[in-house]
Amino acid sequence: MMLKRRTAVLWAIAAGAIILGTGAQTWIESTQISGLPGDSVTTTGNQAAAVVPAMALVGMAAGIALSMARRIGRWITALLLLLAGAATAWSSVQAALDPAAAAHPQVSEASGTTADAGSYAVTVWPWLTLVGGILLFLCGLAVLLSGRRWTTSRRYEAAPAAGTATGATGTASAAESTPADGEDLDEIDAWDELSRGQDPT
Repeated sequence: MMLKRRTAVLWAIAAGAIILGTGAQTWIESTQISGLPGDSVTTTGNQAAAVVPAMALVGMAAGIALSMARRIGRWITALLLLLAGAATAWSSVQAALDPAAAAHPQVSEASGTTADAGSYAVTVWPWLTLVGGILLFLCGLAVLLSGRRWTTSRRYEAAPAAGTATGATGTASAAESTPADGEDLDEIDAWDELSRGQDPT
């Protein structure tokens, strides 16, 4: 089943929002810190993996761009989704598997030394961020596979040659406003056609 452009837009925005939300939560709780025996230090996802909030915004922006991107723009946007998803997934897994390194700046700041904490507890949030990264990556993959069948806006295409007969011009215009074989006209394309005074049906 082919992915609709509207679905891809919502998918990318939702995945980006998931990453943005989970990145703001506590990923690591460090305890048994030198000089702070009874205290714990928390590290959020944005602190443990600084790339996470940036990739979330890239994913959401790419989703919005998909609603108006043409062929080349769709491929570029799909690649951005793939890269953002992969970077998010890698960063979240790295922080979860090596919490000492991820939380080291916060532990050092709290203790005033370079010593590591004695214990680290990893919460569920980095794993949920991993899910968001995978969703973003799969969205980019789906756009690569399905985007070629989305209809393309004709708004900026050149008009027919001046010497073309009126009847031929009318036929060409009608052909341009009609999706090619194998292409689907989704809701976004339909609104684009209506904005030009054409009946998408």
